[in-house]
Amino acid sequence: MSGSTQQVVLVGVDGSATSGKALDWAVREAARRGAQLRVLHVAYVPVVATPFVGGAYYPSVEELGEIAGPILSAAAERAAHVDPTVPVRTTLRSGPPAEALLDEAKDADLVVVGSRGLGSVGSMFFGSVGTRLAARSPVPVVVVPPVVDRAERTTDVVVGVDGSVHGDAALRFALDEAARARSRVVAVCAWRLPVGPLWEENPSFYTAAERDARAEASRTVEAALARVRTSEHDGVLVETFVVDREPSVAIREAAAGAALTVVGSRGRGDLRGMVLGSVSQQVLHHATHPVAVVHAEKA
Repeated sequence: MSGSTQQVVLVGVDGSATSGKALDWAVREAARRGAQLRVLHVAYVPVVATPFVGGAYYPSVEELGEIAGPILSAAAERAAHVDPTVPVRTTLRSGPPAEALLDEAKDADLVVVGSRGLGSVGSMFFGSVGTRLAARSPVPVVVVPPVVDRAERTTDVVVGVDGSVHGDAALRFALDEAARARSRVVAVCAWRLPVGPLWEENPSFYTAAERDARAEASRTVEAALARVRTSEHDGVLVETFVVDREPSVAIREAAAGAALTVVGSRGRGDLRGMVLGSVSQQVLHHATHPVAVVHAEKA
């Protein structure tokens, strides 16, 4: 996290249309936070070999600068067009994009990336960069899809709540975002009751079990709010949505018209940082608007 008093929003750009959308979202978020915007372009050029001679060289900083300079200049101009009050700093790094972003994230409060990049096929860019960031970043990561469905969209912030430490971190982030945007939080808690002959033969038994599960889900949300809500969130309206459904499906349904979805990550950073929880993966895969993935702070 940023060591300065002013927050830092870090956004990765590669010149693609999707990274432009991520940049726009990051500028507006920086404005809401009163933060500095840091625009990072990572020039990832593998070792260049001289054909059939055996020699190899790394492109010089000057060569990389000639390629990246116009991208960073265009990004700064675009940011100024979106909101000229946001201070912008541009940075050029070389190497694997995910590793460079993770390193820069150490001095940021939020990381923003697009879910597609130049040369990507389907979700390959997200698979190679976004997943690593969402699983390993020390700060929250917002992934912006290539096409944002704006039909009947509200300012709601939808968050998955399950009582875990990552779920609590996601709820806290959602409340903070809603307080800044003066919007509502929709807290989703889902469960799954088993289906089988027992339920079909005893409908009343199923009804009682469903009632108990719904009550437990409501208690889970209320307990989480009690743990993370502060006086800064007093003006935030929270609506609880509890349902018997797969969690990822319930979150996506609740977020159909939302501005932002927030999920906790169960990523296991010790396993090369490549594993996210199934819920966060599913929500990200089907997203039609920005999704934030949040980790609990390490003790």
